[in-house]
Amino acid sequence: MAVESLKFFNGKEPKTMASSLNCLAINAKKRSFYNEAIAYYISALKITTRKSSKIRFRNNLAIAHKELKNYKKSILIFEELLQDTITSQKTKTRVIDNLAYVKWLENSDVNVLKELLFANSKKLQLKDNYGLIANYSHLSDYFQEKNRKKSLQYAIEMYKISRKVKSIQDVLEAIDKIVERQPPEKAITYYKESINLRDSLQEAETKRQFRFAKIKYNYDEEEKLKEKFRNLAIENELKVEKENSQKKNSIIIGILLISGLLFLLYRRKQLHKKRVLQESYNTETRIAKRLHDELGNDVFNTLVKVQNPKINTLEIIDDLDKIYHQTRSISHENNAIKTGDKFESYFRHLVASYNTNDCKIIIKGLSDIHLNNLAAEKQIVVYRIFNELFVNMKKHSKASLVMLTFTKKNSRIEMIYFDNGIGFEKENIVHKNGLKNMETRIKTINGTINFENKPGKGLKVSIHFKS
Repeated sequence: MAVESLKFFNGKEPKTMASSLNCLAINAKKRSFYNEAIAYYISALKITTRKSSKIRFRNNLAIAHKELKNYKKSILIFEELLQDTITSQKTKTRVIDNLAYVKWLENSDVNVLKELLFANSKKLQLKDNYGLIANYSHLSDYFQEKNRKKSLQYAIEMYKISRKVKSIQDVLEAIDKIVERQPPEKAITYYKESINLRDSLQEAETKRQFRFAKIKYNYDEEEKLKEKFRNLAIENELKVEKENSQKKNSIIIGILLISGLLFLLYRRKQLHKKRVLQESYNTETRIAKRLHDELGNDVFNTLVKVQNPKINTLEIIDDLDKIYHQTRSISHENNAIKTGDKFESYFRHLVASYNTNDCKIIIKGLSDIHLNNLAAEKQIVVYRIFNELFVNMKKHSKASLVMLTFTKKNSRIEMIYFDNGIGFEKENIVHKNGLKNMETRIKTINGTINFENKPGKGLKVSIHFKS
């Protein structure tokens, strides 16, 4: 609707267009598309003529830069705002609070406590509840390493204010902070509340999406997916040809040294080429079969149900949810993995895609192991192993609860997966298919993986490796 409004006014109503761009920026920021949000804020700043709007957009722009860890740019914008004339005490206090927090994020040794406490007192005086939520969050983070007790107190204050103003997302963020700062036995009440709130949010979002969505199977997307894997096959063939050329040069040199070495290298080349081509063919065949068997039939059945007015809408929603998770599963198994300094966020998206009404996934200690600092090959192994575990859980375990625990001692990382599913049929686990793949992957980074199986009671998987 915001995009349509921009087309409708076509530059004739700067105030309204700036508001629409701000809506698009907020939407992008909520989905963690911060570069896109920055572009919208800059566009809004170019056309708005209201000073209050300019201040609000620049404040939001600085926050978006903060999320991208562009701290210097964020600090510069906040400092420029404070030099400007801000008539609203509420806005000025928020800028002071945000500036202090970003300075601390850039350098945790900087003492910004005075500014944070000043902002806290002003917001209490102004009864700025939403500003207090952010301030208590900042203070809790600031004291996390300095004073765990104070950090917990501020997290609880954030929780109270969030509940008072009924800001569910902020309540959930406050609960996450409280849980991290308390032992499990004291945090169980907050765990339960978090699960109930997330259930309510998911139910509301499902109803909203179903109300406005048009049910349509996108054949263009399917063709794009097929084309993607065709391109992957071509890339593999090009790699084989490149290796072929390199090995021919080695063979020419080898002829002068020993004829037997020539034969060995040539033989290895042919076997490697055959293996790579076979793997490419197997990958294409497997993906095509899954698209046909798992997605094609389910989509057709759902389209038939939609045309029947007697079918319960909840049944259709369940079918669509199943199709969505099948598509995500195929994507996760075959897409390239995003490594680097945003890997933790990427990993959380993987976990979230398997977190459903039927099976809740609880994470503890993920931020403590600093996934973003791992080498790329270790990030890939972690992602692939947990994807295998989630696929197994989804298909076979019938679990209703999964607990993921992450700890780091010195340079050793421990990751524990536990579910309350049916486990394996036999007490001794048979290592094949997905389980064998997990063992093979963890060995590539000199790690270990251990499976503890209790038929009918669940599965525990322990992973260890050096950071």
